[in-house]
Amino acid sequence: MSAKALRIVRRALRWPLAAKLSGANAVLLLAAVGAFWAVQRGSHLVSALAVAAVALCGGVALNVALVTIALRPLHELEMTAQRVWRGELDARVRRSPVADGALERVSQAFNLLLDSVLADRTRIRALAAQVIETGDRERAALARELHDSTAQSIAGISYQLIAAEQMSRDPVLTAQLAEVRVATNAILEEVRLLSQSVYPRILDDLGLVSALRDLARRLGKGKEPPILVEVAPAADRAAQRLTADRAAVLYRVAREAVGNALRHARPDQITIRLDATVGRITLRVEDDGAGFTPAADGFPKGTGLFGMRERVSLVDGRFDVSSCLDGGTIVTASIPVTAPDRSSLHASSRE
Repeated sequence: MSAKALRIVRRALRWPLAAKLSGANAVLLLAAVGAFWAVQRGSHLVSALAVAAVALCGGVALNVALVTIALRPLHELEMTAQRVWRGELDARVRRSPVADGALERVSQAFNLLLDSVLADRTRIRALAAQVIETGDRERAALARELHDSTAQSIAGISYQLIAAEQMSRDPVLTAQLAEVRVATNAILEEVRLLSQSVYPRILDDLGLVSALRDLARRLGKGKEPPILVEVAPAADRAAQRLTADRAAVLYRVAREAVGNALRHARPDQITIRLDATVGRITLRVEDDGAGFTPAADGFPKGTGLFGMRERVSLVDGRFDVSSCLDGGTIVTASIPVTAPDRSSLHASSRE
């Protein structure tokens, strides 16, 4: 077929469906009338009926083919909508060579809508990330204040009480001072724990791996079950490349998961595992406790894991919780070690 004929066919395929069907039926009708007239001149009735039957079957087949071709852009639209529903927000309806003008405009409007949704989502995610970053900075400042100012002041009071005990010659007063000192030391320990809970300074000073081990030591101190931390060599190297915000995401997931297990699951053992593959680092918190039956969104009410999933999604990560009654719980968070290149995030796939 020549280039000119091919252009004519393509132009015809882009006609509205009604025009294509009318044109095809008109051509078939003319062909049938011509064939019937030619056969009638020979007075062959059976041949005439055969020609009419062939023309009718051919017309049905051609109509079905034209309708199928014309509806292909709608199928493409449906598949794109399903991809977007599965989370592929960069999916777009491809330009179809057989779509008529109306369907082409619908596809373009759908792509523009997706572009707008993606742009709004990007702005919302950026705003949420800024809110979290600001909150982390404020918590870090509060933690420093508690540790460097409040805790040090209470420690100074404790030292003064020790000096007063040593100088006292009154046994009753010495005993009272000792009681006050014990209470002061308890307050000092609570302030230090509060400082760690507000923001783990070890996360900034020594990194994610040390922070996870410190978390296991503090939460498992003097308690059962044991909290184990297992770090693969590749994960240790990957953790050193994490930015502060990404390390904080994994740390908070670990703290929330371990805290939930200790409060609700009554496990015999809790394990924090850190693994890494090319470009990704994965945190997995496993316990062998009571477990739960996942709700529609996968999370039991009040666990706080839904918020953790949102945090993980803000750094383009994947979050999963699997559990069953008396079967334990596994909380998994996997994030890229570095932020992905978003230069082509808004590019449309329409060609």
